Amino acid sequence: MSRTAPVEIIGGEAQPPPCDVTHTAPAVVFSTGGYAGNFFHDVSEVLIPLFLTAGQLRHVQLVASDYQYYWVAKYRRVLDHLAGSPEQAGVVAAASPSSPVEPTVHCFPAAVVGLKYHGNLACNATAPPGGVTIHDFRRFLREALSLSPLTPNPPPAEDQRRPLLVLLSRRNSRALLNEAAVAELAREVGFRVEVAGPEALNRLEAFSRVVAGAAVLVGVHGAGMTNMVFLREGAVVLQVVPWGLQWAAMAYFQWPAEAMGLQYMEYKVAVEESTLSEDYPPDHPVLADPWAIDRLGYNVSGPVYTDGQKVRLNLTRFRESLLEALRRLPRPA
Repeated sequence: MSRTAPVEIIGGEAQPPPCDVTHTAPAVVFSTGGYAGNFFHDVSEVLIPLFLTAGQLRHVQLVASDYQYYWVAKYRRVLDHLAGSPEQAGVVAAASPSSPVEPTVHCFPAAVVGLKYHGNLACNATAPPGGVTIHDFRRFLREALSLSPLTPNPPPAEDQRRPLLVLLSRRNSRALLNEAAVAELAREVGFRVEVAGPEALNRLEAFSRVVAGAAVLVGVHGAGMTNMVFLREGAVVLQVVPWGLQWAAMAYFQWPAEAMGLQYMEYKVAVEESTLSEDYPPDHPVLADPWAIDRLGYNVSGPVYTDGQKVRLNLTRFRESLLEALRRLPRPA
């Protein structure tokens, strides 16, 4: 919460200040502070909660504290679609220490302060507002970004017998050291391959269209895997799980992928495939007992497993995962 400015609600004002701007739609107040800017947190902790909170209202005016222009610009089409009408398009910037704006009094007929949160990339149909699922959110995203329908990929046409595999590229922690060889291996087993680095992932509208047309999404555990929200139903998600990150891989991406109607697969990195094996002796708890390190808390385990390793896949072993992903896809006519 230290990254998010508090919002103070003051009642009983005998003479509230006069309105500079009067809105006809209720306000939904949220923050673009915290961990916003990381795609997983953007979707899981802002966009899905916004959908859960504001999606049941016909028209809303979004109001952002800790306002970050780049964030609002990146998700403009999604936010405007959520607002419900051109009159409410755009986000009102609320003044806060991290986002000073010209003081202006905005008046609304009602306001919702804060958002509903159901968990990692989750919409719980039994929790308020009730009956809303992650499928509803995925359909909403496709409408907002003008993507093709959510229905499963049909078998590829004769001239597209090689299904598209998108390989997410990481540059720093958890980078795939033999990425070029992995991409070539995927081509050898029968995929068309698009390697997508951070620059591509930051172009939300363009990259969402690429993923929407993909049959398989492959990546090492990390925020980029969140792009599975754009996959069609029945597509394959193949997560490479680094050493010591099994629980995080399951909680952040396996369970959500299965809830989205995707075919989830994972490739568990063996200890010798992690650069941690070069940094610690074989009997060190980092290698021999990752759960013992996890129990010490994220301030201990995070720098080791999340930030402190890269991976080099065993191509013979990974080939089997790629072939299994290919077998799961519809066959061409």
